[in-house]
Amino acid sequence: MKKKIIIIVTVPLVLETWLKGQPRYLSEIYDVEIITSNAPSVQQIQKYENVSVKIVDFTRKINILKDLKVLFQLWNYFLQTKPNIIYTLTPKAGLLGMIASFFARVPVRFHNVVGLPHLEATGKKKVILELTEKITYLFATDLYCNSINLKNIMSTQLTSKPVNIIGNGSVNGVDENYFQDTLSLNEKKDFRKTLEISQEDFIITFVGRIVQDKGISELVEAFSQINQNNPNTYLLLIGDFENDLDPVSISTAKTIQNSKKIAHIPFQQDIRTLLSITDLFVLPSYREGLPNVLIEAGSMGIPLIATNINGCNEIIQDGINGLLCEKKDIESLKKAIEKLMFNKELYLLLKNNVRNSIIKRYSQKFFWEELKKHLLYAEETK
Repeated sequence: MKKKIIIIVTVPLVLETWLKGQPRYLSEIYDVEIITSNAPSVQQIQKYENVSVKIVDFTRKINILKDLKVLFQLWNYFLQTKPNIIYTLTPKAGLLGMIASFFARVPVRFHNVVGLPHLEATGKKKVILELTEKITYLFATDLYCNSINLKNIMSTQLTSKPVNIIGNGSVNGVDENYFQDTLSLNEKKDFRKTLEISQEDFIITFVGRIVQDKGISELVEAFSQINQNNPNTYLLLIGDFENDLDPVSISTAKTIQNSKKIAHIPFQQDIRTLLSITDLFVLPSYREGLPNVLIEAGSMGIPLIATNINGCNEIIQDGINGLLCEKKDIESLKKAIEKLMFNKELYLLLKNNVRNSIIKRYSQKFFWEELKKHLLYAEETK
């Protein structure tokens, strides 16, 4: 009989993006179940991963009554199902999942940190978020994170427990066969026509939540300045606005809405066609773990620009597969974009290097094999 592992994430979107295919792979050796909150995509996720999904009422916001209710629900469920491993990845899922599994005496409590929200928070919120991390780590038996720099922060500021990394980082690696540019020039031209983008436009693309701490305000302002002198430029913003948690400024939202050279496209299950017409991928985030979107775009052969922060500066080898700029710095971001727009020799160098540099370090097949080794080792040592 297979041993039981329960994977817990706060929202299903994580399963559609970060973890896609991982539960299905783990089901080869484990009886896998997923616990997450409800969404229209849950049935589709269950079908794709071919594992069972249990719904609980997670919320990403702090809500003491709801959180206590979910905590009790998880504890009771673990007592009934007696899993061998609880595997959590997001902050709220980690906190409640680790506490509940500790009191249910689950032997392996495996928590993987994908980012530290408190690093950009201030005041009471910062204190609460930092305390949440420390409590989560206290109840975990095995602590992991998705980047080298994140490990250093955790080990020096948050815990005395060992912190490990799977492979070279990330939470799922990249499927290099899926994320590759297979469209012909004619297909790309046709797709540009469909989006009403000129064939001459240099397309800059961002993928992620449209929120302040992703650097959207800086990106929109830098692009607006560039576009004034270079009208053959176009900005694609792919992702959903989150106005209740970390909204962009009103002026930024208006610029996005009113500019003829900026297109906002809601979250897409498959971004490959949009990436295939992209000339430059930009992630001007304030904080990250190790961002999947960078390794996905890099696997498509797109030169990268990101802020010189944890995770991004591990993926991007400055001047080899992309460029780094300073966070919250419009001028630094603008100069990096213009450098790759006008220095064709440098642009082609990065474009020729980027896909191989990503696959060499972040292949999904390699990551999954390493994850399996770590899970089996965690079982053996408990």
